[in-house]
Amino acid sequence: MAIKEKQVEKKSKLLEILSKDYRWENYVFFIISLLVLVLGTLILTNTITINEDAFLIGPIANIFAWLMVAFGGLALIYAVYPFFKPAFPEIKRVTWLKGLKYFGNVLRVFIFIIILALLFVLYDYFITAALGKIMENI
Repeated sequence: MAIKEKQVEKKSKLLEILSKDYRWENYVFFIISLLVLVLGTLILTNTITINEDAFLIGPIANIFAWLMVAFGGLALIYAVYPFFKPAFPEIKRVTWLKGLKYFGNVLRVFIFIIILALLFVLYDYFITAALGKIMENI
């Protein structure tokens, strides 16, 4: 009686490397996506200019910049998603406030923000006036 040998599938080394999760992979991906996003924004605001005769991207610099912003934004979301993934089941378990109570709390927060902003405006007014008087006397 002959013994059949099991056929072992050979895995590609490249596929094995690409499918393995590395510890600092998302951090590096996050930094690169931020750099791409900032570079695209700098090109769009003409802080960085690309000459018209530049190879491949010269005539279409704005399209290239918008693509950089789009891909940088998508890459940023993709890099940040694993950090927030464990929080999604917890958010589903939260019991949220009902309508009137929710809007009452929102109104209280907005009133507090307005009072705090007015307080800072008054502080600024009095400090500016006091410094103005001090500077006149010098």
